[in-house]
Amino acid sequence: MHLPNTPIALKPLLCTDFINFILRHHTTPTTLIICSSREAFLQELQACIAHTHPRDPAANPNDETSLDGTDPPPHPLLIPTIHLIAKSGSVNLAFVPTLPHLRAYLAMYTPDVKHESSPSASIKPGSQYPMLAVWGLASLHRSTAEHSAQGLSRSVAIAIETAKLNGQRLVLAESRALNGDFEYDGIGSGGKPWKEEVPLLNGSVRFGGEDRAWAGKRVEVGRVVGRWCRFVTVGDGG
Repeated sequence: MHLPNTPIALKPLLCTDFINFILRHHTTPTTLIICSSREAFLQELQACIAHTHPRDPAANPNDETSLDGTDPPPHPLLIPTIHLIAKSGSVNLAFVPTLPHLRAYLAMYTPDVKHESSPSASIKPGSQYPMLAVWGLASLHRSTAEHSAQGLSRSVAIAIETAKLNGQRLVLAESRALNGDFEYDGIGSGGKPWKEEVPLLNGSVRFGGEDRAWAGKRVEVGRVVGRWCRFVTVGDGG
């Protein structure tokens, strides 16, 4: 069966939804690259769980039980089902806190093939494929000299070539802001990372400091990524 290999970029989503997407659609060999430190990602994950399951005791240890005296159900990712253990155990995980770390990792990357059980009968045939999934690639460029169309294009091209050489499908994803006061570090343009505008070339300067407009022509991050990837909304069968 032909496996889809077109690189895709997911519309901004919570990291819990991204993890569910990976677990549902991947086959080995799959690697998930997190563009942050382990501690920062776990903090983000905890915030997502607390937001989607506000009375989850695992996310809010000080929460009381529900009015009927029973504990509220935990987040699905916290329930150690056989399916979840089997699927998560077949995903390789890497943390790359800086842009040089990411590019060095991709340059040396060789997928580690892990055993995986047969696909679930509930999964549509052809909807699972080996992945090289990268969480936060665009955000990783912020506060660097390569926060530009030139720098982003270079990184995406390297990731696509790495995935192609290893028979994997590249999947890019960025986090969206939560409803409320908490927003993840690195989200631009009002919590819409693909809408953030960047200069065309590396080393461009801003007028008036870090929080002011870029000098010269600018382009949306989504337009840069869209030259290489097809944008997909989780749940549309992409």
